Amino acid sequence: MVLSYPFFEQLRLVAVAILILCLPGLVWHLLVKKDHHDILEKVADTIGLSISMMAILAMIFFYAGLRFSGILIGVLIFVLSAIVIFKIIKTKFTLNRQVALLAGAIVVFGLVLFLRLYQAKDLAFPAWVDSVHHVLITQKILDNGGLPQTLAPELNIPFHYHYGFHLIAALFSWISGLEPLQTVLWFGQLINALVVFGIYRLSKSLWKETVPAILAALLVAFAFQMPAYFVTWGRYTLLTGLLVMLPAMAASYELVRWGFTREGFIRLIILTAGLALVHYLALFYFGLFLFSLLLKRAIGWYRAAEKEKRKQILFEILPMLLASAIGIIIALPWLLRMLTAHTSQIGVDIVLPQRDNLSSYQYILYLLGPVHNYFLMGGALLGLVLIWLRRGSRDFALWSTLMLLLSFPWGLRFGPFRPDHMAIVMFIPASLVLSYAFFQLCKFINTRVPRNLGWVVFGLVSLGVIGFGAWQTKNVINSVTILADQADSQALDWIETNLPQESRFFTNTTIWQYRTYRGVDGGYWILPKTGRFALALPGLYGYAEQEEREQWVNWMERASVVHACDDGLWSLVKDSNLSHVYLREGKGSLQPAAMVDCPNMEVIYQQDGVYIYEFQVTEAD
Repeated sequence: MVLSYPFFEQLRLVAVAILILCLPGLVWHLLVKKDHHDILEKVADTIGLSISMMAILAMIFFYAGLRFSGILIGVLIFVLSAIVIFKIIKTKFTLNRQVALLAGAIVVFGLVLFLRLYQAKDLAFPAWVDSVHHVLITQKILDNGGLPQTLAPELNIPFHYHYGFHLIAALFSWISGLEPLQTVLWFGQLINALVVFGIYRLSKSLWKETVPAILAALLVAFAFQMPAYFVTWGRYTLLTGLLVMLPAMAASYELVRWGFTREGFIRLIILTAGLALVHYLALFYFGLFLFSLLLKRAIGWYRAAEKEKRKQILFEILPMLLASAIGIIIALPWLLRMLTAHTSQIGVDIVLPQRDNLSSYQYILYLLGPVHNYFLMGGALLGLVLIWLRRGSRDFALWSTLMLLLSFPWGLRFGPFRPDHMAIVMFIPASLVLSYAFFQLCKFINTRVPRNLGWVVFGLVSLGVIGFGAWQTKNVINSVTILADQADSQALDWIETNLPQESRFFTNTTIWQYRTYRGVDGGYWILPKTGRFALALPGLYGYAEQEEREQWVNWMERASVVHACDDGLWSLVKDSNLSHVYLREGKGSLQPAAMVDCPNMEVIYQQDGVYIYEFQVTEAD
């Protein structure tokens, strides 16, 4: 339970997270030439750079066959901290607007983090399906001292997943002392809260206005349903990608709009490389943004009659393209490793409107809701018209429109990305467009009406929307996605303490999507939490070799229809060499009531609706 930690323990965890997420990037900012960005823009860049640098270093260590040790990590932290302290001592600080801005941001961030922890307060485990393999990967990075070649022995598959979140979560787990399961749950909420800095960063880059940037960040923090709702899916990897993507978008935009700087050029290289390693879906969003920047200037180049104008446009876009290309080349070894697992899904297709699309259309509408969110999205859609009319912002308007169009269940489709992948991040363009359009509207009102009425309207409406949104989103967890609770946690602790490592569990399963099976209760967490085998395997089992994958699918398919102590159960026990059964009352096809008279089966744990049985081997067996 993420809110059960005492107050000072929460502060300690926040301090550890700040150390990890800010130290490398802070050194960058202290050593390079100062720029025009304000303190909050630098905070966003610091986080994005820190994540990117750690991801790049981890890839280098992987291919060099090196491992991180406690001594090496300690030395790195000591050296970086010494640089920061030395530079701070030499810097003269004065109480100015920047300090006040940072102080206000710290207060707001504290409120956002509290809200995210409150939204996750009832979770004993990270929610839904992806969280299971997030915990497993985090544990394997800890065990391996870096990126592993495979997830064996827990899951006999090669490791070729985007790893940014798992890497920093493993480091956080090692320093804080939290086990990976607790780390993913708590640290994931902090990652979610930090997205507000990235939103502020991109807004400030786009509009050069502080007020709409603050409003955009507050809307994402408190009013929009996403990304708060990400907690119910456990989409912490994508959130980490957004922490890198938003500063990368700002860096690319500034290179094009405000001219070349060496620091900005190198920063974009690092952020692009980091983004490619942290999350390939976020990299796709970023690629669409680069395409929008490029297309607008390509049209301008085509329309320009003067040779000098065409040359100017080329010099505007070349640094951005070159920096992005270098970043991709740096990350290419791991990108190619990842692509080998997705070659069958990569492609471009056109989906025509059909009756079969109706459920997809309804799902997209659900993702863009609930009701209060429809009003926010509707306001953003009106604001998008204003952005299109604003000549200098048409590249961002194009990106926003592309994201919107790709969220439709029909039209152009870039595999393996789906329309819902676009819909769940529509809060980014929506918050940026809505905040800026509303700011401009109130600014216009203020020029026509006396006594600063426009700013009064701006303040009252903004506070009302933020307050109402925070109330509406205080409970965002979808109960369907809570697979396990405190009773399961106690049962798994008992398994770790009392059962041998070679134990193998029958667990209830159910079909999830595309002939993929998932667990339905705490049995789904047996493998990542205890290291014991369970039929409900983490979703990454689909990357196994064909023969082994088909065997696992066969076992899980059979487990999903077992409902009694009959030949179906016993043949599965024999084929998969099981030793125990894990059941939860009310979840799954096989229930404890069906096991009352089951022969050669002994109840060895029974508490709060969780039953664990052991098969009794007889001489006849």
